[in-house]
Parts: sequence; C-alpha cells; structure tokens
Amino acid sequence: MDDTYQVNPDWRKLAGRVVKPQQIVLVIGATDTGKSTFCRFLADFALAKGFKVACVDADVGQSQIGPPTTIGVKSFGPRSEIQLPSEQESILESGQNRVEKNIVFDGTADRLYFVGDVSPKGHFLETLTGTRLMVDNARETDADFIIVDTTGYVHDPAAVILKQHKIELIRPNHLICMGRSIEFKQITACYSQQAWLNIHYLLPHQSARLKSGNTRSRYRKHRFDTYFSESRVQQLPFEQVRGGRTPFFMGRIANEKELEILSGLAETQVYHAEWGNRTLCCIVSKHLSKATIIHIKNYLSLTRVTVEVSTYFKRRLVGLIDSTGKTSAIGVIEAVDFQKRELSIRCPFLNMGDAAGQAYAIQFGDYQLK
Repeated sequence: MDDTYQVNPDWRKLAGRVVKPQQIVLVIGATDTGKSTFCRFLADFALAKGFKVACVDADVGQSQIGPPTTIGVKSFGPRSEIQLPSEQESILESGQNRVEKNIVFDGTADRLYFVGDVSPKGHFLETLTGTRLMVDNARETDADFIIVDTTGYVHDPAAVILKQHKIELIRPNHLICMGRSIEFKQITACYSQQAWLNIHYLLPHQSARLKSGNTRSRYRKHRFDTYFSESRVQQLPFEQVRGGRTPFFMGRIANEKELEILSGLAETQVYHAEWGNRTLCCIVSKHLSKATIIHIKNYLSLTRVTVEVSTYFKRRLVGLIDSTGKTSAIGVIEAVDFQKRELSIRCPFLNMGDAAGQAYAIQFGDYQLK
C-alpha cells in the first residue's frame, strides 16, 4: 500500500494560515474533490508543528474513522508522542508533491455517534447532533487543533440548510470550501461579513477522480466486513430491549390472546405487537392495506397504528448505547425469534464485555446490510 499522498501546491500556504492553536476547521465540498486527503494533510501539518490534533469524520457514507453510518472522532498526540521523523516538518512545508502519511485511520474511533444511514438525507437531526457531540468530545480531549470532514452533499437546497446549521452549531474558526467560490455562494453568503468565521476556497485536488457507485459500495462493504471481523452474536430478550428511533420496544408487549385477536382483525398473522398510549405497533406476515389499518384503528379506538413486516428487522444496523448515553458500538440484527421473543444481534466483542449485553438502549438505523 502506498504510504504517501499527493499535495496540491496551494495547500501549504493555507495550512500555514489556519494551523494555529485552538482552531476548528470545517471542510466542505462536493463528492470526490479531495476533502479527506486535505484533512489528512492538515492533520499531518499540525502534528509536525507539535499540536495535539483531533479529527472528526462526519462523512457517514465513506467514513475513515469508525464504520459507515457513524460519525467518529479520533485524537492524535503531538510530535513528541508519535515520534514523527525530524525532517517531516520541513517536508510538509516544502514544495514536494508527495508527503508521507503520519496519521493512520485504521477504522477505529475514540468515540462514535450512530447516525443510522450512509447519507445525511432524511437524517439531518442525527447528523447535526452527532457532529456537534463529536466536536465537543474533541474539545474535551484538550486538542489544540480540530478538523471536521463532511459528506459531499452540498448543492441541493436542503444540503445548503444542513451545512449552514452545521456551521452555526460547530462555530468553526475556518470554513474551507473545496471548489470555486460561486459553487458555495448560497452557503457562505450570509457569513461573508461575520468576523468570527474565516472562509477559504481551494480548487479540487489535482488528481481527484469521480468514484462510481459500485466503488463506493465496495468500500462500505469492506469497512463493514472489517468492523465486524471480530464479533459474536448475542441474544437479547424483547423485555430487555429499550428501543430508540423505532416505534417498537417501548410499549407493553401483547400476549398470545391479544395476538390472536389482532391476527383476526388484520386477516394475516401478527407475530408481535406492542401497546402504547392509545397506540399499537405490529409486526405482520404481509403488508396490510390502508383500509385494513384504518379498520383496526377505529375498531380498537386508537389514535395511531404502525405496521411493519418481519423484514423490518432483517440485517438492520443498530447503535448500542451504554449507561452514559454514548454509542459503545454498532451491531447488526442477524435474526428475530418471535416465539422466544428475542433478537440476535452481531456486534464487536469489546474488552469491557459483550457490547450488546452492556447496551442500555438500542437505536435502530435505517440502513440494512446486504
């Protein structure tokens, strides 16, 4: 594997301006413009200056820190701790086009936040919350220099709103836009006269090439395979599951007699059901018509009926939340047994114990592994 990467000539000049103590840099740009490579260069540059660096990877689809569907943060010690070559600082500041990698993203994160999908679309709240929490975590490590990488979702009207809210939540010192200024006018115009934010523009990386959808999918598969390479399947009884981002596992589980009655109303088998405050959530053998759902709702005098088929659980990714409310790991639902009322979840085996067994809540994602 190549241990070097190419550097655009104008990167060093910008790095010399932004790499200073107590700075946060947010990098945005379209897909395949070289954002991640530039973030790596900034981190190497800051390390060579003796700074403690924290990298926040908010690119949930092509993440390098942590598995896809997550936002991760990882800290790197100053030069004295990682023992950089003495000549590396001069190399980074020189005109050489290729620089040796000092930071290694090995797929592990110091802290994770589970977004639940490989795109921020439809997950704005999770994306914004996770990015802010990971930046806060980086601050708590007393990092001198914080870098935030992002997805290539920038040009849709909704993307503009997402990026603006991310800027306002993070309050970076520097916003670096990979592309021509006119491409980012909708995002940056309202900040152009504000003293707290310095806006910079860089042309896309000179060797950047568009990746195909298949290439991106293969990368995600590789990252998931690596993450789950040392994992085990654990059984969790329904009664122990506390669900988040799902209508299930938060109400009273229906008994056998109730399931029989509901199956008659639905005219198909109801495997699992839960009662809430005048609400009902069901797992059924086949999709119900809108008329059938309305009939059940009216017959039982409910305000809401949610119905899913059993494939709802199939290979779905979940976030495993510890007692402090933090993501300890992500898992994948391998099977569900409605007779035994238990989930089989595959997750990494952590030194602190079984991740699923230590989970105090389970956040359901929208992404299902193939």
